[in-house]
Amino acid sequence: MKEVTFDDYRQHYRYKYVVENIKDVIWEMDENLIFTYISPSCKEMSGYESSEFIGKRMTDFLVPESRNYVLDQWKKNAHSRKSCNSRGIIMYDLQFICKDKGLIWVEVSVKPVFEDDRFLGYIGVTRDVTEKKVHENELKKYYNELETANRELEKLATFDMLTGAYNRRRFEEYVKSAVDMKEMHGSPFSIIIFDIDCFKLINDIYGHSWGDRILQVVTEIVKASIRETDKLFRWGGDEFIILMPGKASKDAYKVAERVRKSIEKNNFGIQHDRITISTGVGEYITDESIDQFVSRVDDALLTAKSIGRNKVELCI
Repeated sequence: MKEVTFDDYRQHYRYKYVVENIKDVIWEMDENLIFTYISPSCKEMSGYESSEFIGKRMTDFLVPESRNYVLDQWKKNAHSRKSCNSRGIIMYDLQFICKDKGLIWVEVSVKPVFEDDRFLGYIGVTRDVTEKKVHENELKKYYNELETANRELEKLATFDMLTGAYNRRRFEEYVKSAVDMKEMHGSPFSIIIFDIDCFKLINDIYGHSWGDRILQVVTEIVKASIRETDKLFRWGGDEFIILMPGKASKDAYKVAERVRKSIEKNNFGIQHDRITISTGVGEYITDESIDQFVSRVDDALLTAKSIGRNKVELCI
């Protein structure tokens, strides 16, 4: 048996002093998670005296979610404990119930203890990280709010808030893609430009709330009449553009007629009045600028209005 020297005593009391005077709580548990030792600093952290922990299971002091997590980990690691394959330090963040029933967040560092190949239990350190968790949660909340705000900004940059159609800003992006496909693969594309006949008069007679509702219903009708690959843009006021990739002008004309008839037949709830649209249709010509293309199809729309409205005019 080794003789105990003065240096051994001095080292023992040095360790004892450190353990009993640091803010973190140092503890030992047996293989069933029952406390066999806990440092006096537990009182400052939790309100419990050291003696109130001894003989109690660690999970008795945790909220249900943390308790279940620890027990799940303990069961999963049962095999590795027996085979001595788990000798590293494990760290958990757990929610602890104090003596006054208040809740704190603690960071727990756990190390399994073995003597030769025999598992004895655990030693560990528990640190109060409530303030850190509060800051983490505030930061997470801030990032979530920022992400939500960014999504809303993206919506504002993409969609018209009244109708849900794409806004004018997005037209340039999508039409450029269609031009690229035309240049690379010869794939045609067309646009349909339409506006609501006598819309200002409708607003003046029935009010802007009715006008807004009509714009929304017209958008719904158009979306139901076109393909998923087609894009509907609110160009401004009551004027809209439909971009139709892969469609030649004759096919786009048929779609425009279908849309016109669907709107004309729809009951918008306005007594004695029908809602109609005038429409221009045109196919993109190679080397034409986008402004020239839109202007050419818009001229066809003006022609449709000048010859009596509620018509589709195909530009050459």
